[in-house]
Amino acid sequence: MFIVPTYDVYLRLSDLRTEEPFDKRRDELTALGDSLGWKLHRVIIENDMARSPDGKLRPATAFKRRKITTPSGRKELRVIRPGFRDELLGDLDAGRANAMIVEDLDRVFRDPRDLEDFIDIAQEHKVSARSLSGSLTFTNGGTDAEIDMARMMVTMANKQSRDTARRVREGRERNWGESYQGGRRPFGYVVAKDTKHLKRTLLIVPDESELVLKWTDQILNQGVSLKAILREIRENDIPSASGGEWNGRTLKQVLTKPTVAGLAAYKGQFKPAPWPAILERDIWARLCEKLSGPLADTSRGNEPKWLLSGIAKCGICQDGTTVRATGSGTLRGKTGYQCEKIAHLFRNTKHVDAYVEEIITRHLDQHGRDILKPPVRKDIDTSKLRAEAKELRKRKAAQIRMHAAGDIDDADLAAGMRAIRDRLAVVDSQLAECDEPDQLAEFRDKPAEAVWASLPLARKRSVVKLLADITISRTAQRGRGFDPDSVTVTLKA
Repeated sequence: MFIVPTYDVYLRLSDLRTEEPFDKRRDELTALGDSLGWKLHRVIIENDMARSPDGKLRPATAFKRRKITTPSGRKELRVIRPGFRDELLGDLDAGRANAMIVEDLDRVFRDPRDLEDFIDIAQEHKVSARSLSGSLTFTNGGTDAEIDMARMMVTMANKQSRDTARRVREGRERNWGESYQGGRRPFGYVVAKDTKHLKRTLLIVPDESELVLKWTDQILNQGVSLKAILREIRENDIPSASGGEWNGRTLKQVLTKPTVAGLAAYKGQFKPAPWPAILERDIWARLCEKLSGPLADTSRGNEPKWLLSGIAKCGICQDGTTVRATGSGTLRGKTGYQCEKIAHLFRNTKHVDAYVEEIITRHLDQHGRDILKPPVRKDIDTSKLRAEAKELRKRKAAQIRMHAAGDIDDADLAAGMRAIRDRLAVVDSQLAECDEPDQLAEFRDKPAEAVWASLPLARKRSVVKLLADITISRTAQRGRGFDPDSVTVTLKA
């Protein structure tokens, strides 16, 4: 008895910028199934351009693999394609479908091993397959000729893909430091239109470069976190280079990309690039180092919306517990600072913030000329020092390798390492002195109240943390009105 094949359509979306509309492609595949007299089971979409957890569209790749269990039970490395492996092969292996229709052979089989997994299932369950291009034909498990042809074509396509990748890598290495390599434009730059192929350069976008400089200063000199800068970006609707949404990873990449320091990168190494730098190289190096620490953490929670959230301490707990702004409490309809542990404290946020701001700005007006002002910096070439520190660390590693190879004995190793450590300590101390920022630079010889009013919340919070310890307690007074005695501000500098 003749059984009408039940088929799955497998459709890969790998580049939303250039491919035809999805509906048209799906209709062409189902029309082929109708012409064969087959019955449609479902359409499986392998969306290689779906958004990843960081919010970015990820392009397709033929060589991103992970360990999977094959139909034979073996553990193997395979290309990550759940639509193909879990859904399509899953349907065929379970008998939910016994045929498939695809656009082209190389749209479904990216690797010879993927084809072999399909062949195992096709022969066991007598699976048929067709493609719009005619490059794939399997009839009831596949004839010898059909299987041999599929194997040959997948092998050729795989080789061509690898050859293309190799030529691209070789081209990047040849033109490293001589030309902009292409891709999505870096934030702060635009590709110069009047430059030739292999001699491309970038031009600075003034508005964007000013933002890079501003964010760098906030991080290095003002103690502002990436999370706080992200809030500012979103509140001001600042577009990214791609037009997509900003996130912590995107912002960190913008600021640490070698491009902004006028460098061309290749395999972790740098060369001077033909485009101008936005950041000086020693400043960029400091920024990269800083963004490997706590200021770069954007993984937990949101940046607070109120001045003292997470800064002021609860005066009842007296164990370091901080307060957070909340809309619930005794003052209905108003926001107040409340203990993080238990609702035994509630103080109006606006009143408390205004009181603390008054104390901070008055203190800055009185002593702002000298508070936390760093000593005069020596005339030191920080770029030269950083280069020397890098070379010393290379020499340190080389000494260890020579000792391991038997080229130097224990005494030579000890003497060489001692000399390197002593010089490295001097270089690091000089760099630390040069890198010491003026933490209150914007307040020097200026009216504190006017400067304070111009600052974003994140900067105000960093100034408060720098200058004062704050404790919020219950009020002792009866009736309405703000009780200043319930807020203790202890100035640290």
